[in-house]
Amino acid sequence: MKLIDNTLAGRRYLHWSIGRTLAYFVQGVARETGVAPSFFREQYRRAAFAELKRRWLKRDGEEAFFDFHGMKLPDISADAEKLLGLSYVFNDVFLFPCFYGDNYDRAVVEEIDRHDMMEGPYGYVDAPFDVSVRRGDVVIDAGAWIGDFSAYAVGKGAVAYAFEPVGETFRLLQKTSRLNGSGIYPVRQGLGSEAREVDIAIDAENSGANSILREAPGQRSERISITTLDAFVEENRLPRVDFIKADIEGAEREMLKGAAGVLKNFAPRLAICTYHLPDDPAVLEGIILEANPAYTVKHLRHKLLAAVVK
Repeated sequence: MKLIDNTLAGRRYLHWSIGRTLAYFVQGVARETGVAPSFFREQYRRAAFAELKRRWLKRDGEEAFFDFHGMKLPDISADAEKLLGLSYVFNDVFLFPCFYGDNYDRAVVEEIDRHDMMEGPYGYVDAPFDVSVRRGDVVIDAGAWIGDFSAYAVGKGAVAYAFEPVGETFRLLQKTSRLNGSGIYPVRQGLGSEAREVDIAIDAENSGANSILREAPGQRSERISITTLDAFVEENRLPRVDFIKADIEGAEREMLKGAAGVLKNFAPRLAICTYHLPDDPAVLEGIILEANPAYTVKHLRHKLLAAVVK
């Protein structure tokens, strides 16, 4: 029943093509029966890639790029793993602005979020509780990857400080900044609870899942710089922070500890991933409320949304 429910939800809520819907169902049956699951999983990936490129890959002269209703990302179609990452990112970042008029109404978000094909959107509105990006916002994008959420924020009229410490990914983030004009400020650092340098494990099979927490024998690593959000705001004399998005592979709690001053003084709206560590929902909420007890916190399946309701 779960497979059927997810298949129908993909078609209805995620706007899958008929081909992708059928491929998803067949690969699910193959997985459950053990009949050539890897073959049919690859067919589903191909269908997802084809749909993504057909709908959103554009060209301007010699340059190709993904264009999600004016929010642009570099052409990564030659990199299967990054393209797979984008097919998942689309649901979290671009689904709502592209298909739902950027409407994060509680009923809409919760209906879509109950299906497990996506991590969940970075917005939630249940008046007066409102976690959404607004024109003029100063946005912190922690774990920017290639700049998908930053492109979304700039498309909303905000400015985004995009933190991405891994060199190869940072270069794509810089391309995203250029494609979207002014408003995205790439920062080649990670965010944590203290300033330091650390080795980050590079996940070759999922470029969006690099982690300072995970160690694996023989896994490629890169030395990166970590700062705190409090220090960054002070050093760069930011007048305020209005919105923080974070997807940093389990380091969210350290980022929040290093942002205690920002949480207390500016009370930014928060959209934080809570699926990396089993105790993330409780631990992250505790850190936020310790820094600023005025926050109201709501949980989706894999996201924490928080705001100070006035």
